[in-house]
Amino acid sequence: MAGRRGITLTEMLAVTGSLACLLAAVVSAVVGTRDTAARTGCAANLGHIGRAILLYAADHDGRLPDCGAASSLGGMPDDGRHVPSRASAHGTSAWPRVRAVGNQANLWLLVREGYALPGIFVCPATADRPSLNSPRDAGVMGFLATDPSSGALLPEEVRFLRRRAAGRCSYSYQNQFVHPGTHPGVAYTGPATTNRTYHPLDMAICADRNPYTRVDAVRQPVVSAEDFPDANSLNHHGAGQNVLYLAGHVQWRTTPWCGSWRHDNRRDNIYWPDRGLPDDPLNLPRAPADSFLVP
Repeated sequence: MAGRRGITLTEMLAVTGSLACLLAAVVSAVVGTRDTAARTGCAANLGHIGRAILLYAADHDGRLPDCGAASSLGGMPDDGRHVPSRASAHGTSAWPRVRAVGNQANLWLLVREGYALPGIFVCPATADRPSLNSPRDAGVMGFLATDPSSGALLPEEVRFLRRRAAGRCSYSYQNQFVHPGTHPGVAYTGPATTNRTYHPLDMAICADRNPYTRVDAVRQPVVSAEDFPDANSLNHHGAGQNVLYLAGHVQWRTTPWCGSWRHDNRRDNIYWPDRGLPDDPLNLPRAPADSFLVP
């Protein structure tokens, strides 16, 4: 009776290689499915945010959420609504001491006034968590950024910002702090902040987080605007971003050049101002159709 033939090294390597290829395909499929699900959930979140913004605008003469802060860089709009200091804006946190608000604090108005819940501001593709701030407390805001000019942060402030307030919003919002017409280098008059009756409906107003800017005192990955001028949001591994438009619809875009159509037949880059880098001191929208989505 002939002896049983053993498995040769070549056959073992072939089987091992086949299993490795199969495992790689399975892992790739699982990751792809997870990414697709995250994108879908993210788009649903922005859809909810869009509906909340439209309801807010209907109740506020077409204005998008705006806590009434004015930037010292651009001057104060002559509209009777804005305050000259971001530290005295309606969105200012009352704990542990008064601090200037960040642009995302404008979105928190949707939570505080009952138009939205904190959870919809978290992209499922990120490690962000919903803010624990109580929407019932009018004196405390979420989605905060601190003003570096106010001095060094106290340890308890750092803990508060990281655990409770800042970094819990995965989305960047159209800059509401500066009226472009108030700066001598910009020539256009109009509402100080975004208004549905004035700005174009194809304007991007909210999207996955800007890849160049972050909330102060919170660790968030960013890339260099000079090295990566056409970067997508990092929320979805740089593959693209979900974008909410002023008309209320949400679309997945694989390029940041997806805002309003410009005079040169190009779309606006939603993460850059029309002139200057995203982290320039005068990083403000420069025209009615200029999207500049920031924390």
